Amino acid sequence: MSTGANVGLFSTLTSTGSRALLSTITAACAQGRLPGVRAAFVFCNREAGESALTDETVGLLEEGGTRVIRASAARFQREARLEARRREAGGDSEPMWAWRDAFFASYRRLLPDTDLDLLLGDMWIWGRRQCAERRGVNLHPALPSGPLGKMWFDVVWDLVASDARISGVILHRVTPDVDRGPVVSWCAYSLRTADLVPLWASLPDCVQERSALIATQRALKRDATHPLFLALRARGLARELPLMLETVRAVADGRLCLEGRRVVDAAGRVLPDGLDLTDDVERSVGRA
Repeated sequence: MSTGANVGLFSTLTSTGSRALLSTITAACAQGRLPGVRAAFVFCNREAGESALTDETVGLLEEGGTRVIRASAARFQREARLEARRREAGGDSEPMWAWRDAFFASYRRLLPDTDLDLLLGDMWIWGRRQCAERRGVNLHPALPSGPLGKMWFDVVWDLVASDARISGVILHRVTPDVDRGPVVSWCAYSLRTADLVPLWASLPDCVQERSALIATQRALKRDATHPLFLALRARGLARELPLMLETVRAVADGRLCLEGRRVVDAAGRVLPDGLDLTDDVERSVGRA
């Protein structure tokens, strides 16, 4: 039975990619493709005048009927933030955490309660109070077993270096321990499908040569050019939005609930590894 869900969307809106992601999710809610789900708001941590692209995106969202709440992270207590960054570089992170909590307090009362908050390109780390009070989830392009705590391009090369056969995508709780919160949901996919086999075979057989190639390409970060890198990235990317949408659907129909730091199913049982949505995601990818 569908219970419905209110969802908050958090983004710095730095790119056309984040615009497309937000537009897709808000449209899915408005058009009834996620029954019972309502996009309660978009929160953007840039104010008017900070970025032409951000302002344009906000305008498009508001024209479509989405409520947008804005507060500038860059402008908030700027001198205190810069001093906190200096202290953090010296090993003292407490002033930075205090600044984050103060920033959250400046707009906290504007945010409606939600069943789930999706981070979609939010470039500012949440403070401890925000992590504790909101049901925030963030995406990481790996299985629950890892690789964790790395950028997506490093994850891809770690998969290649380890000769991995499967990978996945997870949504995890947003906690002060960045990128290491409890897993909420996940999906897995094969790295050895027929189209990928020739690309794996194109890697050098010699261990030293393969390691050198990986090191050279890894240094290029997101601009790496090897065909296997591009293909593995495409496979993961194709599952990121479907995992988000299927997670929201699972919350709305009661299969998944976030209670404090716990992730539980419809019967209230704790899901220590999150909810496996592989079948749902693969059906969605197959329809695309």
